[in-house]
Amino acid sequence: MTTVLVSCSGASADPPTETSASPSPSASAAAPEEEALAVYEGMWAVIAEQSRTTDPDYAALEPYATGQALDFASESLKARAQDGVVARGAPVHSPEADNVDAEAAAVVIRDCVDTTAWLQEDAESGELVEESPREPIRRQAEATVSRDGQTWKVSELLLGQAGSC
Repeated sequence: MTTVLVSCSGASADPPTETSASPSPSASAAAPEEEALAVYEGMWAVIAEQSRTTDPDYAALEPYATGQALDFASESLKARAQDGVVARGAPVHSPEADNVDAEAAAVVIRDCVDTTAWLQEDAESGELVEESPREPIRRQAEATVSRDGQTWKVSELLLGQAGSC
């Protein structure tokens, strides 16, 4: 799978509603795949929220991501901000826990990220940076969510090219 910068555009008649991220789940009675999915979805909620500003709060990602995933998400947000680009809308996800290794405290999540309604606009003018796509923009995503002590975090995030799912 090829890693690409999260920088997508698209259009939809009804943009997804905004959601606020909740604190990172800690190890509890929930199944590992439920914990991992909650953290993965929380990370994406923070990415979507922080992509709406040219002054993103990278620390907001820390309850959800670590290592390569934290670096990747932070650098993607930083690149948008430096380009003077903000987003409206949010990506739509369909994540599934694919490989649960309870002994190693790791879960692999596979997702098809639909960024059609996650539009890029110039931060100053509010004009779209790219034309709205006529076809859906979907990218295959694979994430590894690992437990370190009591905390689950996304430790690796890979995104495929547009059209990979």
